[in-house]
Amino acid sequence: MKVRIFTILVSIIAATTGFAQCEHCAAQVQMEGSDSNSDVTLAAYFEIQRALANDDFKASSTVAVALHEKTSKMTCPIEDEACCDTLKSSTLTMSEASDIKGIRDAFKNLSNALIARLETQGSSASPVYKMHCPMTSGGTWLQDNPDLRNPYYGAVMIKCGMQQAVIGKQ
Repeated sequence: MKVRIFTILVSIIAATTGFAQCEHCAAQVQMEGSDSNSDVTLAAYFEIQRALANDDFKASSTVAVALHEKTSKMTCPIEDEACCDTLKSSTLTMSEASDIKGIRDAFKNLSNALIARLETQGSSASPVYKMHCPMTSGGTWLQDNPDLRNPYYGAVMIKCGMQQAVIGKQ
């Protein structure tokens, strides 16, 4: 029991640290062969969000693997290394997940990193919707449309949550 509590505490601290490191992330990332890195990352992120909302492990896993291949090639300025590391580690964890719960858990960290980046840099995508589900700790995510589709609970609570903000062009 003590080991389990310790493990949970360490996980929470690691997740919080990853988010805190990305709070001011400007993440001027460059991916090989891509001029619009944020757009590529966001497009894949939105695919994963939709797949998770549809409880589709296979689709979310496939896109997570492709996104990890992209993020693993990122180079970042030294001041944004922590944020880039969060993006890379989140996509790696998602790509290696053996079930949808594993992808959903890592999706939280990826969401927090991308939200921090978009709130700092804005978005060339128009618009991006920041959503939040109060039923899950750290349950904030992005969508490319205002129709609430909860990736953390899927069909069980597909409409649980609310729009918190709109980022980018409207």
